[in-house]
Amino acid sequence: MRSLRAVLPTAAAAVVVVAAGLLYGLGLRAQYYALAEGWGAAPYRSPFLDMHGVTSAIECHRLGFDVFINNVCDVFHRPHAYSPVWLWLAALPITTAWDNAFGIASVLAFLLALPLLPAGRGWWQTAVITLATISSTTMFALERANIDLLVFALGVLVVRLRRVGYIVALLAGMLKFYPFALFVLALRERPAQCLMLVLAVVGVGALWFAYDANTIMRGIANIPVMRRFDDNAFGARTLPFDVVAQMELSRIAAWAGLLTGLALMVVVALALTRHVQLHLLTEAEVVSLVAGCALVVACFVLAQNVSYRAIHLLFVLPALTALRWHGTTWLIMLLLWFSGLHHAINLTGLRFDGGVQTAIWVVHELSWWTVATLLTALLLRWCGECRCLQEWRRSKLKPA
Repeated sequence: MRSLRAVLPTAAAAVVVVAAGLLYGLGLRAQYYALAEGWGAAPYRSPFLDMHGVTSAIECHRLGFDVFINNVCDVFHRPHAYSPVWLWLAALPITTAWDNAFGIASVLAFLLALPLLPAGRGWWQTAVITLATISSTTMFALERANIDLLVFALGVLVVRLRRVGYIVALLAGMLKFYPFALFVLALRERPAQCLMLVLAVVGVGALWFAYDANTIMRGIANIPVMRRFDDNAFGARTLPFDVVAQMELSRIAAWAGLLTGLALMVVVALALTRHVQLHLLTEAEVVSLVAGCALVVACFVLAQNVSYRAIHLLFVLPALTALRWHGTTWLIMLLLWFSGLHHAINLTGLRFDGGVQTAIWVVHELSWWTVATLLTALLLRWCGECRCLQEWRRSKLKPA
């Protein structure tokens, strides 16, 4: 029955995607928007808005515009905030007319990658993974055809392919920066192999930076800062910076709060590592867990993120359900369904005052800090037990 448990999450997601696609394709736009809004997917007037941001940048770059300042081909004139590698595709005749084709391709890539993740061990675990797979966060990413769908699919290949996977990880990192975190998986290799992989990625990165440093930095500088008290976003800086801004304190206080929070997160994570029992997991579950932890923690620490980037939590759920970390699992479920729950509450006619809205936002932020801390604990425990470090320790203990 494993095959059925492996494909059930994908089948459920595919049913929702096909239903939404039929509504839109048959001209039932009001019904499509109602379905997407009810799901918490925040639909735009046409699907695949984020894919449009990429194709429009490619088109305008070919036409000679500086898309890092103003992308006039984009419906919102959004400046290019991705890697300059995407602009290399300007050699091809890509235009915004390709939005739907690329959007559908990215959705299919995501759906095809899902069954390659470890299956739930039982039907309860499978039900939880399926519920997460069709969550508000997932449907938001699919509706926008965000590049994180492609990163997710590449991440699955990294998990499954091992040796070739490191090349895939390098490509993913060059496309979106944060997937370079997947190279933590090199710690499962022998020390010499791990060192070679690290030197290789550093060397390629250095060559890339030497060739394109200006545009790399311009792309990073364009990464947007979310509006204050935005519960459709996550990131370590959100809580301290928004609170400090509301209290009209200096940015020094915000940075102090952020660094204190991160230090406390690491200390708590180190204390929790003793409770992690990775030996209860299969190798596939462990590798998927480590990849997910690395991606989510990197996103959380390095930048503010729109909620669809939380699709990488799907990597960790097979292991968390196998370990029976029920509290963490349901906390992740709350975060993945947060926008849908928020919309459902609004439909009841309840109107929260500013104090209640602020309390909900604080709970959302603290939930993210809790999940990030627990994922850091899992990641640190794996690093402490990894093959590279264990063999290095044994070599140091051998008599000269």
